Amino acid sequence: MSVSLIVVLQLLKDLSKRIPAWSPLSTWALELLVERCARTKGYSTQPPQFSPPEVLRRVFELFASGFLLLNSPGLNDPCEKEPVDVLGYLTNQEREDLSASAQYALRLMVYNQLYKILGIAQPPALKNLGQIPRSAAPSSFKQKS
Repeated sequence: MSVSLIVVLQLLKDLSKRIPAWSPLSTWALELLVERCARTKGYSTQPPQFSPPEVLRRVFELFASGFLLLNSPGLNDPCEKEPVDVLGYLTNQEREDLSASAQYALRLMVYNQLYKILGIAQPPALKNLGQIPRSAAPSSFKQKS
């Protein structure tokens, strides 16, 4: 696994601890998702090299697209002989919360507010850009108390 994938995996583990919508995801599911998102660009022998923000964006895009919602194939476990959905244990509400949270995270990335996703203070360089204040985050993306 490349360094970019490891960084994104650590970010997603942190996100699952801070954001209630992401807490149902197991570490194994996160590892599979990150690896599959980085592999989506076709390659034969060498995997493409992505930067951590690009891999993170791809993970959010995957969830935001609604791949978890009804009638989706899910995420097959490569270690099992029979098809087993790694995310089959999620309830419909948890699936919807993950999709909504990923959509909000994508919006934050587009508006250059990645620091909100990472749970860090706003960098000083961004404070003076005259950004338009956005409405409060949806409840699915609020931090745990």
